[in-house]
Formats: sequence, C-alpha cells, structure tokens
Amino acid sequence: MNKLLTGLFLLILMGVLACQEPVDSIIIPYKAQMVVECYLNPADPFIQVNIRSNEPMLGSAEPNLISNALVTLTDDQQTVTLPFRTTAYQVGVVGNPRLRLRTGVTYTLRASAPGYDPIEATCTLPVRTTDLRWQLDGIQHIQDERSYRIYHNYLLVWGSTPPTQQQYFAIGRQWAYADTVQTVSGRDSVFNGIQTVWDHFETSETIRTDRLHVRAFMGRVTEKDSVLKNPRSTDLLLFQCDVNAYNFLKASQIQKQNGSNPFAEPSLVPSSIKNGLGVFGAVYQRRYTVP
Repeated sequence: MNKLLTGLFLLILMGVLACQEPVDSIIIPYKAQMVVECYLNPADPFIQVNIRSNEPMLGSAEPNLISNALVTLTDDQQTVTLPFRTTAYQVGVVGNPRLRLRTGVTYTLRASAPGYDPIEATCTLPVRTTDLRWQLDGIQHIQDERSYRIYHNYLLVWGSTPPTQQQYFAIGRQWAYADTVQTVSGRDSVFNGIQTVWDHFETSETIRTDRLHVRAFMGRVTEKDSVLKNPRSTDLLLFQCDVNAYNFLKASQIQKQNGSNPFAEPSLVPSSIKNGLGVFGAVYQRRYTVP
C-alpha cells in the first residue's frame, strides 16, 4: 500500500513539474488606450479635459500626455472644440455663447488621436440641490494621552423638500491650525489638511438615521497649556456628483486606501469612457466656513 501511495505521489509531482513554464515566456497583452478625466462644474470658469495614455503592466511608470487629439464637447444644440493648452484641453465657459452648462442636459465628449481608438462618453448635469444645510450639533471632547481635543459637530440636514430621486454626495472638511509648540523662526507652524467621507443617500430619513456629520477642530486643552493649537479656519465641504463621478471618485479613494494593505480585497475602478478608460462626470462643490 505504501509503495502504491509513493508511486501515485511521484506521478502527481511529475505532472505538476511538467505544467510549469518559464515566467519570461508569458506575454501580458497590452493595447494603447486613452485615459480621460473630465468633470463638468458650472462654477468653474473653464472646462478641462485631461488625456493621457494607459501604461503597460511591464514598462514605463509614467503615462504619456496625449497632446495631438481632436476633442469636442456636444450638448443638445451645438458642438465646441477644446484646444490643447500646455497640459490639458480647455475651453472657457464665462462669456462663451456657444457653451452653457445647463442642468438636465446630456453632454457628449469625443476625442480621437493617431494610434488610439476614438473615445466617447456622456454625462447628464444633475439638478443642483439647494435644500441641504449644516446644523451645529454641540461640542465633542476627545481624550488622548495628555490632553483633550475639542470639536464642534455639524450635521448635514435636509430642509423641507427631500429629493424624490437618488442623488450622490460626498461630505468632508478642510482645515488649517497653528501649533504653538512647534515654531519656525519664532512663528507658529501652520498645518493644513483635508478629509473626505464618501457616502450617498436618497431621503432626509436616511440622513437622520445615519447622522452624517463633520467635526470642526476648535483647539486642545492640557494641564500645562490651555490652548496648544489655535484654529485658523475650517471649511465644511459638500460635493454633489452625478453617478459617473461618484462611482469613479469613491472607487479611486478606496483603491488608494487599500494600496498598502496586503489583506484588502481588490477594488476595481469603473470607467465611463467607451473605447477608453477614465471618467466624464459632473461635480458641484459647496464650501461653508465655520468659526
């Protein structure tokens, strides 16, 4: 019986070894494609389209800028060509009678360049929500080793007319504060940061249940020094996106966060570009400065 098992093991081992192939002989397929990133924002003075080539899995680590493409943007009435300017394709919106960004209108982006398949993408500008507001929701103290950090909590709440269709949002904060302990040339060191929390919701009931909030840093209290960090400014951020921008930006952030974690599940970044890669979407940004 032992001889039989030994012989069977040797046969299996020989079969596995026979299936092995040198790594150098495995060809990883690669096709040059355009990588596009463009966001429509009525508050921006111009529309910008960034176009680069994709990079092979084995090869250059820096994708090439494509500067010889024909790029057009079409609405329901006319077509505008975007010329290349230094690093991207741009066209001014302010004072341009041929191009007005209007809510509910679907825009089509097209681009073609030698050596690449022509790309096409569509984006419908969502109606800008005006019934959302930040509401002060008390003070919070968070203890660390030797001090308390003090925050104001701000809740994101609907007004009187919650949406009837699904809408996509991201909330976050951007802040700056001075550290009186670490000084440079006798001056306080100023620190800046930004944090974005991606989430989407449909109704005011969802917001009340999840209590979507942002903490605004107010200072730190210790035994030796009552205020070690003085807040310079805090901006509460609200981004309203269409579905294309939301899916792309959220997946990109998750991929970046998981990049150094060997146990994280793979995260795929979706593309809304036909015959290419990237995103063509819409983003409204609102900024609310709090004391």
